[in-house]
Amino acid sequence: MEKESVISKIRKLLRLQFGAEKIGSMAEACQAANLVKKLLFEYNLSMSDIEDEKAAVNMVESSDMTSIDKYGNRWKIALLHVIASNNLCRVFTRTYNKKMFVIGAEENVVVVKEFYEYLLKVFRRLSIERFNQAQNEAMLEGKRYTEDGERLFMRSYLEDVSSGLQENYDSLKPTSEETALVVCHNQMINDYLNESKYKLNDKHRKQRQPRLMGEAYLMGEKDGRNVNLSKQLKNNGSDQMQIEW
Repeated sequence: MEKESVISKIRKLLRLQFGAEKIGSMAEACQAANLVKKLLFEYNLSMSDIEDEKAAVNMVESSDMTSIDKYGNRWKIALLHVIASNNLCRVFTRTYNKKMFVIGAEENVVVVKEFYEYLLKVFRRLSIERFNQAQNEAMLEGKRYTEDGERLFMRSYLEDVSSGLQENYDSLKPTSEETALVVCHNQMINDYLNESKYKLNDKHRKQRQPRLMGEAYLMGEKDGRNVNLSKQLKNNGSDQMQIEW
Protein backbone atom coordinates (compact mmCIF):
# COMPACT_ATOMS: atom_id res chain seq x y z
CA MET A 1 0.00 0.00 0.00
CA GLU A 2 1.37 3.45 -0.93
CA LYS A 3 2.40 5.64 2.01
CA GLU A 4 -0.04 8.43 1.07
CA SER A 5 -2.85 5.88 0.80
CA VAL A 6 -2.03 4.55 4.27
CA ILE A 7 -1.96 8.06 5.73
CA SER A 8 -5.31 8.85 4.11
CA LYS A 9 -6.80 5.66 5.56
CA ILE A 10 -5.48 6.47 9.04
CA ARG A 11 -6.97 9.97 8.89
CA LYS A 12 -10.35 8.50 7.96
CA LEU A 13 -10.11 6.04 10.84
CA LEU A 14 -9.26 8.83 13.27
CA ARG A 15 -12.26 10.86 12.13
CA LEU A 16 -14.41 7.75 12.55
CA GLN A 17 -13.00 7.24 16.01
CA PHE A 18 -13.53 10.84 17.10
CA GLY A 19 -17.13 10.71 15.86
CA ALA A 20 -17.85 7.37 17.54
CA GLU A 21 -16.39 8.60 20.81
CA LYS A 22 -18.54 11.73 20.81
CA ILE A 23 -21.76 9.72 20.51
CA GLY A 24 -20.62 7.17 23.09
CA SER A 25 -20.08 4.26 20.68
CA MET A 26 -16.99 2.98 22.48
CA ALA A 27 -16.85 -0.39 20.69
CA GLU A 28 -16.68 1.30 17.30
CA ALA A 29 -14.20 3.87 18.57
CA CYS A 30 -11.90 1.20 20.00
CA GLN A 31 -12.06 -0.86 16.81
CA ALA A 32 -10.99 2.17 14.75
CA ALA A 33 -8.26 3.03 17.28
CA ASN A 34 -6.80 -0.47 17.14
CA LEU A 35 -6.68 -0.31 13.34
CA VAL A 36 -4.87 3.04 13.56
CA LYS A 37 -2.35 1.60 15.99
CA LYS A 38 -1.77 -1.42 13.76
CA LEU A 39 -1.20 0.70 10.64
CA LEU A 40 1.13 3.11 12.45
CA PHE A 41 3.26 0.20 13.64
CA GLU A 42 3.13 -1.77 10.37
CA TYR A 43 4.23 1.18 8.22
CA ASN A 44 6.57 2.75 10.79
CA LEU A 45 4.61 6.01 10.92
CA SER A 46 4.08 8.58 13.68
CA MET A 47 1.32 11.10 14.31
CA SER A 48 3.53 13.85 12.84
CA ASP A 49 3.31 11.93 9.52
CA ILE A 50 -0.47 11.79 9.77
CA GLU A 51 -1.26 15.39 10.65
CA ASP A 52 -1.39 18.12 8.05
CA GLU A 53 -1.93 21.82 8.61
CA LYS A 54 -5.68 21.61 8.07
CA ALA A 55 -6.20 18.40 10.01
CA ALA A 56 -3.93 19.26 12.95
CA VAL A 57 -5.59 19.15 16.36
CA ASN A 58 -5.62 22.46 18.24
CA MET A 59 -4.06 21.84 21.67
CA VAL A 60 -5.04 24.34 24.38
CA GLU A 61 -4.91 25.03 28.10
CA SER A 62 -8.11 25.60 30.05
CA SER A 63 -8.58 28.57 32.32
CA ASP A 64 -7.55 28.01 35.94
CA MET A 65 -9.91 26.28 38.36
CA THR A 66 -9.50 26.46 42.12
CA SER A 67 -8.96 23.29 44.14
CA ILE A 68 -9.76 25.04 47.43
CA ASP A 69 -12.80 23.64 49.21
CA LYS A 70 -14.13 23.62 52.78
CA TYR A 71 -13.83 19.82 52.77
CA GLY A 72 -10.28 19.75 51.40
CA ASN A 73 -8.84 19.91 47.89
CA ARG A 74 -8.14 16.21 47.37
CA TRP A 75 -11.58 15.35 46.06
CA LYS A 76 -11.68 18.20 43.53
CA ILE A 77 -8.26 17.34 42.08
CA ALA A 78 -9.15 13.64 41.90
CA LEU A 79 -12.52 14.35 40.26
CA LEU A 80 -10.97 16.58 37.59
CA HIS A 81 -8.23 14.02 36.96
CA VAL A 82 -10.73 11.20 36.35
CA ILE A 83 -12.83 13.28 33.96
CA ALA A 84 -9.78 14.61 32.09
CA SER A 85 -8.01 11.27 31.71
CA ASN A 86 -11.17 9.72 30.29
CA ASN A 87 -11.57 12.56 27.80
CA LEU A 88 -8.02 12.49 26.38
CA CYS A 89 -6.71 15.38 28.52
CA ARG A 90 -4.31 15.81 31.42
CA VAL A 91 -4.53 17.84 34.64
CA PHE A 92 -1.80 20.14 35.94
CA THR A 93 -1.71 21.95 39.28
CA ARG A 94 -0.15 25.19 40.45
CA THR A 95 0.79 24.40 44.04
CA TYR A 96 1.59 28.01 44.94
CA ASN A 97 -2.01 29.19 44.47
CA LYS A 98 -4.05 25.96 44.64
CA LYS A 99 -5.13 26.28 41.01
CA MET A 100 -5.45 23.52 38.43
CA PHE A 101 -5.96 23.46 34.69
CA VAL A 102 -6.38 21.01 31.82
CA ILE A 103 -4.39 20.54 28.60
CA GLY A 104 -5.76 18.70 25.58
CA ALA A 105 -7.50 19.11 22.24
CA GLU A 106 -9.72 22.19 22.34
CA GLU A 107 -13.01 20.30 21.99
CA ASN A 108 -12.00 17.82 24.72
CA VAL A 109 -10.94 20.57 27.12
CA VAL A 110 -14.37 22.19 26.74
CA VAL A 111 -16.08 18.87 27.55
CA VAL A 112 -13.85 18.25 30.58
CA LYS A 113 -14.36 21.71 32.08
CA GLU A 114 -18.14 21.73 31.57
CA PHE A 115 -18.62 18.21 32.93
CA TYR A 116 -16.34 18.90 35.91
CA GLU A 117 -18.26 22.03 36.88
CA TYR A 118 -21.50 20.11 36.42
CA LEU A 119 -20.41 17.20 38.62
CA LEU A 120 -19.23 19.58 41.35
CA LYS A 121 -22.86 20.70 41.70
CA VAL A 122 -24.18 17.14 41.48
CA PHE A 123 -21.92 15.64 44.15
CA ARG A 124 -22.27 18.60 46.51
CA ARG A 125 -26.05 18.25 46.29
CA LEU A 126 -25.89 14.51 46.79
CA SER A 127 -23.49 14.80 49.73
CA ILE A 128 -26.08 16.94 51.54
CA GLU A 129 -28.85 14.49 50.68
CA ARG A 130 -26.81 11.50 51.91
CA PHE A 131 -25.91 13.28 55.13
CA ASN A 132 -29.53 14.20 55.83
CA GLN A 133 -30.48 10.54 55.30
CA ALA A 134 -27.75 9.42 57.71
CA GLN A 135 -28.76 12.07 60.26
CA ASN A 136 -32.41 10.99 60.15
CA GLU A 137 -31.41 7.35 60.64
CA ALA A 138 -29.19 8.29 63.58
CA MET A 139 -31.99 10.31 65.20
CA LEU A 140 -34.31 7.29 65.02
CA GLU A 141 -31.79 5.58 67.29
CA GLY A 142 -31.64 8.55 69.63
CA LYS A 143 -28.28 9.74 68.27
CA ARG A 144 -27.13 12.77 66.31
CA TYR A 145 -24.10 13.80 64.26
CA THR A 146 -22.06 16.59 65.81
CA GLU A 147 -20.70 19.50 63.75
CA ASP A 148 -17.35 17.70 63.49
CA GLY A 149 -19.18 14.49 62.57
CA GLU A 150 -20.99 16.28 59.76
CA ARG A 151 -17.72 17.65 58.35
CA LEU A 152 -16.15 14.20 58.52
CA PHE A 153 -19.16 12.64 56.78
CA MET A 154 -19.14 15.20 53.96
CA ARG A 155 -15.39 14.97 53.41
CA SER A 156 -15.51 11.17 53.45
CA TYR A 157 -18.34 11.10 50.90
CA LEU A 158 -16.61 13.50 48.53
CA GLU A 159 -13.23 11.76 48.84
CA ASP A 160 -14.45 8.64 47.05
CA VAL A 161 -16.80 9.87 44.34
CA SER A 162 -13.83 9.89 41.94
CA SER A 163 -12.96 6.21 42.40
CA GLY A 164 -16.60 5.27 41.79
CA LEU A 165 -16.65 7.52 38.72
CA GLN A 166 -13.52 5.81 37.36
CA GLU A 167 -15.17 2.42 37.78
CA ASN A 168 -18.13 3.86 35.89
CA TYR A 169 -15.91 4.92 32.98
CA ASP A 170 -14.09 1.57 33.02
CA SER A 171 -17.37 -0.27 32.57
CA LEU A 172 -17.90 1.51 29.23
CA LYS A 173 -14.62 0.63 27.55
CA PRO A 174 -12.46 -2.47 27.05
CA THR A 175 -9.67 -3.07 29.55
CA SER A 176 -7.33 -5.02 27.22
CA GLU A 177 -4.77 -2.47 25.97
CA GLU A 178 -4.49 1.26 25.49
CA THR A 179 -6.26 2.47 22.43
CA ALA A 180 -4.36 4.29 19.70
CA LEU A 181 -6.48 7.35 20.38
CA VAL A 182 -5.15 7.71 23.92
CA VAL A 183 -1.58 7.15 22.74
CA CYS A 184 -1.95 9.76 19.97
CA HIS A 185 -3.41 12.41 22.26
CA ASN A 186 -0.80 11.78 24.95
CA GLN A 187 1.89 12.32 22.34
CA MET A 188 0.22 15.54 21.16
CA ILE A 189 0.08 16.80 24.75
CA ASN A 190 3.78 15.93 25.19
CA ASP A 191 4.58 17.81 21.98
CA TYR A 192 2.61 20.80 23.25
CA LEU A 193 4.53 20.74 26.54
CA ASN A 194 7.87 20.48 24.75
CA GLU A 195 7.01 23.56 22.71
CA SER A 196 5.74 25.60 25.68
CA LYS A 197 7.87 28.31 27.23
CA TYR A 198 7.65 26.87 30.72
CA LYS A 199 8.01 23.44 32.26
CA LEU A 200 4.91 21.69 33.54
CA ASN A 201 4.54 18.62 35.66
CA ASP A 202 1.34 16.59 35.99
CA LYS A 203 2.73 14.34 38.73
CA HIS A 204 0.65 14.96 41.83
CA ARG A 205 2.31 14.66 45.21
CA LYS A 206 0.86 12.02 47.49
CA GLN A 207 -0.93 13.50 50.45
CA ARG A 208 -1.43 11.92 53.82
CA GLN A 209 -4.60 9.82 53.86
CA PRO A 210 -7.08 11.59 56.17
CA ARG A 211 -9.32 9.83 58.66
CA LEU A 212 -12.54 8.96 56.87
CA MET A 213 -15.98 7.62 57.74
CA GLY A 214 -16.53 4.25 56.07
CA GLU A 215 -20.30 4.56 55.58
CA ALA A 216 -20.04 7.95 53.86
CA TYR A 217 -17.00 6.86 51.84
CA LEU A 218 -18.92 3.94 50.36
CA MET A 219 -21.91 6.16 49.58
CA GLY A 220 -19.69 8.50 47.59
CA GLU A 221 -18.15 5.61 45.69
CA LYS A 222 -21.58 4.20 44.86
CA ASP A 223 -22.92 7.53 43.62
CA GLY A 224 -19.86 8.01 41.42
CA ARG A 225 -20.27 4.51 40.02
CA ASN A 226 -23.95 5.05 39.24
CA VAL A 227 -23.82 8.45 37.55
CA ASN A 228 -25.33 8.14 34.07
CA LEU A 229 -22.37 9.20 31.89
CA SER A 230 -24.42 9.30 28.71
CA LYS A 231 -26.09 12.40 30.13
CA GLN A 232 -22.84 14.32 30.65
CA LEU A 233 -23.55 16.87 27.90
CA LYS A 234 -27.33 16.59 27.68
CA ASN A 235 -28.38 18.29 30.91
CA ASN A 236 -27.98 21.94 29.85
CA GLY A 237 -26.66 23.04 33.22
CA SER A 238 -29.27 21.32 35.36
CA ASP A 239 -27.79 19.61 38.41
CA GLN A 240 -30.47 16.93 38.51
CA MET A 241 -28.27 14.16 37.13
CA GLN A 242 -29.76 10.69 37.11
CA ILE A 243 -28.32 8.38 39.78
CA GLU A 244 -29.22 4.72 39.46
CA TRP A 245 -29.36 2.67 42.66
